[in-house]
Order: sequence, then structure tokens, then C-alpha cells
Amino acid sequence: MPVEQAASAASGESAPRPTQRTLARELVLAYLIVAVLVGALLSLVSMWTVNRLETHLQQIDMGMALDRVRGEFLAGKDVGRGSRFFHGEPGSETFPEWLRQVEPGFTRIEHNDRDWHVIADDRDGVRYVLLRDYTAFEQRRVRSHWLTVLCVGASLFVAFLLGGAVTRRVVRPLVGLAEQVIKRPALPPQTRIAHAYPGNEIGRLAAAFDATYNQLEMALQREKLFTADVSHELRTPLTVISSSCELLLDDPELTPMQQQKLQRVHSASIDIHQQLAAYLMLARDSSDASGFTRSTVADAVEQEVTHWTSRADRLGLRLIADYDKAADPTGSPTFPAALVRIALSNLIRNALQHASSGTQIVVHASAAAFEVTDDGPGIAADIAPQVFAPFVRGGAAQIDNLGLGLSLVQRICDHQGWHITLDSQPGNGARFHIDLAPASNA
Repeated sequence: MPVEQAASAASGESAPRPTQRTLARELVLAYLIVAVLVGALLSLVSMWTVNRLETHLQQIDMGMALDRVRGEFLAGKDVGRGSRFFHGEPGSETFPEWLRQVEPGFTRIEHNDRDWHVIADDRDGVRYVLLRDYTAFEQRRVRSHWLTVLCVGASLFVAFLLGGAVTRRVVRPLVGLAEQVIKRPALPPQTRIAHAYPGNEIGRLAAAFDATYNQLEMALQREKLFTADVSHELRTPLTVISSSCELLLDDPELTPMQQQKLQRVHSASIDIHQQLAAYLMLARDSSDASGFTRSTVADAVEQEVTHWTSRADRLGLRLIADYDKAADPTGSPTFPAALVRIALSNLIRNALQHASSGTQIVVHASAAAFEVTDDGPGIAADIAPQVFAPFVRGGAAQIDNLGLGLSLVQRICDHQGWHITLDSQPGNGARFHIDLAPASNA
């Protein structure tokens, strides 16, 4: 859980739900953006091209008209264009004031709410200017531009509708596949969903999902059957061992040493029976732990430390049990003994496997928590983030270490709602702490 969501949950505020972004919506949005950009670019290019072409044609047409009118004027003919044709010295009063600054060439001028096209030409020190009123033409051109914009907008709208329909048609199989993938765990084993899709990319994706999911399903089923078979087959000899021990313990001819050894065998058979039940519970993902014998943390710590002390002595290590004096032994909560002892046993075994001679291992117990601390070499920085993952082993791990102990501890904690933390620095030992309080509050 991210820190922001955890803070919101702690303060009683509900975290904001992320905005739903579907593939269809993103495709339609991308299609619309591309269509708008392309449509706008084509419209601008077409209007610029038309304007340039019109200007060029008008310049040619008015240039030819000016040459014709000037020829008629120089021939002494009446050109009849008193308000449209002017000639004289450039900038002189012969020209209207708004035409005196016109340079030679073609120009568009707006004057008295009219649009004029002007062409001027200097020849032999005389400037000739010809005017044409293009107000109606410019108005038609503006209307034509707006009509173009409206047509482009209508085309975009139609393209948007068609794109949305095509997108929904293309995405609908993906949406159906996603829904079926979500519902797949509730369907019978080896169900195939690819037959409902055509043989295109979506169909191949569905077929690949079928193959992968069904293989995982078969592997999980084999694991569950193996766990159940092992548990079932071992329970019978364990029951025989346990019942035989109970009968032998009633024999008055046994010496105290024999009774002690026999009691250890009996206790070990009961522990193995409880551990098998715990492994079967984890394999079945069952939340019912009511069938386990319950004990306090202090009792579990005492039993495990007693069990592992002899091995620690053989390895030249010191294994010490430390109990919280403030805890009330009579009022301490109880927990599933098998689960607590499995977690504690794997943490002690992990410390013994990686500790060097002379290392001190301390198992501290409180009312609802325990921790295993050692002053050994610690855990390497590159291994610490994955230390609870299956098959992760330290660099100095022994040959019998498969890298499953800490993974099993993490699975038990997740199953029971316990919280495990690791504090380790290379060269400064390691500290594993398990808080059982969440389970006790449940």
C-alpha cells in the first residue's frame, strides 16, 4: 500500500478512485486528435494555396488590363475610367491621398468599407494606377473559407462517429477477453476461452492465455495433490508412532532415561503431525486454524530454544532465550502453536546456518511478538530485498539450505495477518521481528 493511501486509511479518509481510462476511449481520443490535426493542416494549406493562386491570377489579369488601358490612353482614346484609372508623377496630387503611397506592383487596400485591388506601374517617369472593386469577391471568398471550415468540421464529426464505431467494434473482443480472464478462476479446471474468438491476434492472445493458465492450474493441482498425499500417507505412521509411545510410556519397567527418550519421540511425532496440518492448510489456502493446539509465545520460544540448543552448542554458537519481564504469563494471549513454532524454528535455523563460530543468537519473547537477533555477518545488501522470496540463499548457505525457510515464514505471516520485519546491516548481524498482534485482534 502506498504511503499516501495508508495515511488516508489511517485518518479515516477514503482514497480517491483513479480515473477509468479504457482502451476504446484512448483510441477514439487519439483518432480525434490526429483527425483534427490533419484536417486543420489540410485546410490551412488549401486556403493558403488558393489565396496565393488567386493573387497570382489577379496580378496577371490586372497587369494585362493596365497595359490595355494605358495603350488606349496613350492613343488618345477615352478610357472612361475616371475613378478607377490614374496617371501622373508618383506621389503627386493627381492621385487620391490614399493611393499616393502605393508602390509599383499588385496591392490589396481596404478603403471606405470597400476592398480594392490596386496595380501600379511606372513607365518613363509616369505612374499608372488601375483600381478594381473586389468587395463582393472578398465577401464570397470569406464565405467560402467559412464553408470550408464547416465542411472540415462536419467531416471530422462524421469521422469521429465512424472512428468510434470502428474502435468499439475492434475493442469489443478485447473487452470480452478481459472480462473472461477476470472470471476465469471461478470456471471449471481446464476451461478454454479461445474458441469464442476468431483466429486473429486476439484469438492467438486468448489461446496463449489458455495454454499458460491451464499449465499453471495443472501445476497447482499437482502441488496440492502432492501436499495432500504426503500429509495423508505420513499421518498413518505418525499415528502408529504416537500410539505406540503412549502404550510404552505406561510400562512400569521403563527406566527414567528410557521414559525421557520415549517422551521426546512422542512429542516429536505430535509436532510433526501439527506441522503437516499447517503445511496442508497453507497449500489449500484455508483460513481455519481453529484445529491447532494453542500456546503462548513464551512456551513456544522455550520449546524451540530447548530443541535447537544442542545443535548451537555443536556449532560453537550461543543460543539464548530472553523473556519480557513485564508480560503477564497468566494473561498472555495464545496463538496456533504449530504456526508459531514453524516460524520461530525457521528463523533460528536460518541464524544457525549463516552464523560463524562465537556468534550469539538471542530469541526474545513478549506477550504478542517475538524476534530472533544475532551478531553475525548480517545479510548482504543485494540479498536483503529478496530474502523472503522462495529459493533465495545467502552466499555462505549450507548445502541443505534450499532457500525456502524464510519464504515459509512469510507465507505463515501473510496467512495469519502477522507482520514480519527485517533489520540488518552487513557485518552487524540481523534482527527478524514478528508481531502477532493483528492476529490476536482478529
